[in-house]
Amino acid sequence: MSLLDNVIFCAFICIVGGVATASQGAVNAKLGQYTGQGLSSTIVFCIGAITSCIYFLIEVKGRPSPDLPQTMALAPWWAWTGGVLGAAFVIITILALPKLGAGTTTAIIVCTQLVFSCVIDNFHLFGIPFRQYSPWRGIATVGLIGCVGVIAKF
Repeated sequence: MSLLDNVIFCAFICIVGGVATASQGAVNAKLGQYTGQGLSSTIVFCIGAITSCIYFLIEVKGRPSPDLPQTMALAPWWAWTGGVLGAAFVIITILALPKLGAGTTTAIIVCTQLVFSCVIDNFHLFGIPFRQYSPWRGIATVGLIGCVGVIAKF
């Protein structure tokens, strides 16, 4: 049994991810003050690439699968856009956070992530299993948008 089969562990790493995501914008924006916004984004992704390579080598125990090139070739074109989406996220937070603040920037991003995630579930986008956009999810969406308004206002 893998540690990732444990629901509590998965919830814990999601909390860590939330803290990391909330911190990332502020950290990147601060670096941008010293290096410029474009260079800051480049530095962030270079360090991220190194970190991802280390994780990859740990995951495969230093020996990638011999059929990795063939497996990679089977991926749909849009599966390769994650780096572009990640770069857009980092650049947007570097640009918006100094103007909107960490709370408002993060609130808008998280609200949008949740709403679009429900759209992804409902329309089975990107091969994600179907999960209906129920009235309860609609009520939660309205609540999320209200929370963003309160955070932005106060």
